[in-house]
Amino acid sequence: MTTARNGNPSSALQPPDAAVSVLVEGVSKRYGKMRQAEKSTGRDVGRMWALRDVSLAVKKGEMVGLLGPNGAGKTTLMKCIATLLEASAGRILVENIDVAREPLQARKKMGLVTCDERSFYWRLSARENLRFFGALYRVPRRAADGRVEELLEALGLSEAAERPYHSFSTGMRQKMAIARGLLTDPEVVLYDEPTRSLDPVSTQRIREWIRESRARHPEKTHILATNQLTEAEQLCDRVIIVNGGRIVVQGTVPEIRERFGEADQSLHRLVCEGVEGCDLPPADPDAGVWEISMERTGDGAAVIRLVADQRGEGLSLVLAAILRQGGRVLRCESGQASFDEVFCRIIAREQTAAGAAAEVAS
Repeated sequence: MTTARNGNPSSALQPPDAAVSVLVEGVSKRYGKMRQAEKSTGRDVGRMWALRDVSLAVKKGEMVGLLGPNGAGKTTLMKCIATLLEASAGRILVENIDVAREPLQARKKMGLVTCDERSFYWRLSARENLRFFGALYRVPRRAADGRVEELLEALGLSEAAERPYHSFSTGMRQKMAIARGLLTDPEVVLYDEPTRSLDPVSTQRIREWIRESRARHPEKTHILATNQLTEAEQLCDRVIIVNGGRIVVQGTVPEIRERFGEADQSLHRLVCEGVEGCDLPPADPDAGVWEISMERTGDGAAVIRLVADQRGEGLSLVLAAILRQGGRVLRCESGQASFDEVFCRIIAREQTAAGAAAEVAS
């Protein structure tokens, strides 16, 4: 059996699927050098693993969200795909090109949207900045000029094209980052938190532009790394949640809700008075009460947060307990648990499982 460049058996590397735009197979990334003592024992405890055996496939025309808490490995994975970092093991194909073996060819297929303002020239105008990056990316001059004008128009920057970059608002700078990432008309677009630090109006405009761009160019592939879960829910066909350098769950948002029991649950927010001494029912899934907590507001009222089954049994049980003990319900707001809450629950379960495994290992 032959071995691949990274030491993995080549037979474990599957041939690329023509319908797959980005393929990540068994990718791991570690930082730090192995100490001499670790070399003798074969252990690498002195090094930090940012990614561990990550595998995923993104189809042509698909938009996938990459989610996870800070330090989960999202940025490392994006940088490995974008050829900014080399994986320690595994392989990455972009449009059937191995990014480690042919990084220059792979980069021609990709556009990276990153909001690093320092990489722009602050005294140059928007048009001059984009023309410079067009030349840097080796886009032919005539094609680059047309592409620059097209992007300035599409992103609503035409009227500001001659203004220096330093005079731009944060939202306009984010648009410039998008324009720069799309200069080469890439087949694969990588977004690294494209709406970070933006106000709600600018955020919504960027998201609308991304949706419109996908509608105009349905053949392009998009990968979005974001901490804004609402953004991923609005824009992405499916999401991949990473924690501790590993993929913990992936699928559409409705699939993830159903998998983690959220499809049959409702979130209730009860604003009450006179519940200071109330004995509330404990969390008991068999009784229809999944989660319950109370927070006092300081004005004699309290807010009870309840996650209960959709049949209403859990809500009825809690309401009966409040009324029986002399409390009053001033308002009840009901709805489905947000994706943020589902996400936090998934991460909490993973952290609990990791802690239990660490105890067993020790």
